This record gives sequence, C-alpha cells and structure tokens, in this order.
Amino acid sequence: MDQFKILTINSINDRYFKEFWPIYCKSFPLNERRTIEQQSAIINKFGYTLNVFLTDSQLMGFIAYWTTKEFIFIEHLAIAPQFRNQGQGNAILSSFVENNAIPVILEIELPIDKTTQSRLRFYESLCFKMNSHTHFQPAYHIGDEPVPMKILSYPDGMSDSTYQQFARYQKEIMMG
Repeated sequence: MDQFKILTINSINDRYFKEFWPIYCKSFPLNERRTIEQQSAIINKFGYTLNVFLTDSQLMGFIAYWTTKEFIFIEHLAIAPQFRNQGQGNAILSSFVENNAIPVILEIELPIDKTTQSRLRFYESLCFKMNSHTHFQPAYHIGDEPVPMKILSYPDGMSDSTYQQFARYQKEIMMG
C-alpha cells in the first residue's frame, strides 16, 4: 500500500476525524451508522479501529472494523466521492484482507437493485463469499428496526457456529 498512508483515528478531535465524518455520513443511511456521540463512545473501545487512508494529505477513504481472535468485522468502509471508481477501494480492501491472517466479515444491504448488486459484485471480485445466514443488523438508534443484510466473508464461507459467534459479538459488544 505504498500509494497511500494509513493513520488510525483515536479521538473525534483528531484532525482527520473532521474529514472522515462527512464522508461517513454521506456514505451510509442514518439507520446504518452511528451518531457522533455514539462514535465518540466507541472510538477507543477494545477491538475497534478506525483507519483513514491518505494520498497527498487528502483523505481518500476509511475502514472502521472490530477485531476478535476469530474474525475481523468491517463495520464501515467508504471512499471519498472524488476518489471513487479509480480502483482505490479495491486497493485498500485487497491490502486489508491480505494483511490479516484471520477471516474478514462484512455486511451489505440486500442486493435488490443496480447499486446493491454492483456492491456485491465488487466484494465478490475480491473473493468475498456470500453466506446464506439470515441476518439483521441490530438497530443503531432507539426506535429503529433491525436492518436485513447479507453477510459476506473472506476467504471462505462461514459456518453456523462462526455466524452465531459473530451475531452475538455484534449485538453484545459492538452495539451493546
């Protein structure tokens, strides 16, 4: 990943957090993202990492993820609009999965339209496997309903026991 620099954000007062936040808010609907108060509360939580990717001092994208002994869960991944469709997401995610020795998991919206089907093809092109588990992302906000999602994993599909472990971790640790 010599074409960009990776920095970890540990505070909402970090210089690059101010660039990350608008990209995050524009990239995910409200029911799939945290409020700034929620983000502040988890930014230093055990297992959570927020990495930003810079090129020429511009924030081009980020990965927010959770690490356990058994898996890494990418909660959010996005590329800044001016860097989209240039192969940056591919470069960032390829390097990420290649540099981690444990399985990587992520959620995507149900692939029901052109945009969500394109997103699925992007992840499948990087060898992520779609799993058959029925999954609902827990609600980020009181009063919201859980969101139906598909679970993708790399490099292999997930067993039922790994899925149950992930779902429990997501509900109790990430959203707890």
